[in-house]
Amino acid sequence: MSFKVLRGNRRLVVFPLLSGAALIAVGGAALEFLLDGDESSPSVLEVISLGAGYLLVGFALTLGSAAMICAVDGVLRGEPARIGASYRQAARHWRRLLVWSLLSTTVLLLIRQLERVPVVGWILGELFKVGWAATTYLTLPAMMIDGLGFAEATRRSAQMLSETFSRRVYGSLWIALPIVLSVIIGFVAFMLGVESNDVGPAIAGGTAGALLLFCALLVGATVSAIFRTVLYRDASAAI
Repeated sequence: MSFKVLRGNRRLVVFPLLSGAALIAVGGAALEFLLDGDESSPSVLEVISLGAGYLLVGFALTLGSAAMICAVDGVLRGEPARIGASYRQAARHWRRLLVWSLLSTTVLLLIRQLERVPVVGWILGELFKVGWAATTYLTLPAMMIDGLGFAEATRRSAQMLSETFSRRVYGSLWIALPIVLSVIIGFVAFMLGVESNDVGPAIAGGTAGALLLFCALLVGATVSAIFRTVLYRDASAAI
């Protein structure tokens, strides 16, 4: 169903492209800030600025995901996919999205610090990461579709975990399949070009593999957001 929605509404691929562009722009600015800084210990202002940049990246990605959920929800209700209107709809909830971005960023940073502890810390960090991702998988759709606050949306997402877990695993495998196939095909194309002992075929094979992987990642990101929205709507209707 998610692939069918994408086939009928190809404009939805614009959302991952815009999110990627925002990530590159904000992340590039943060990287330039780091490279321009002194090699000595960073000042308090630099640390605060870096933290604000990290939060801004998270908010930009959250806003893009929220806008796409709004667009997919509209498509499933029979409306055309509207990019600008979906971003405006998501931006109306900017306060709760900002709080959610701050919470998610803080949790991920804490998990990253936990993973620095040898062996045990890494295992616990991975377990917490998987648990957090599974528990909050449907939080954003709950916030955008039903207008819930982040606390109530997270509680509802956790409630839906057992009911939707098998479908999440099954859907994720289907979404990952084109990406895996594109990596294999792209690698084979590149190796065939290398084996020809000619620069032209090697470049052509590498370019074809890179384009194939880019298209697969773009489709995968779009279908993943569609799938999450569809899954929440189905689970919410069953409550």
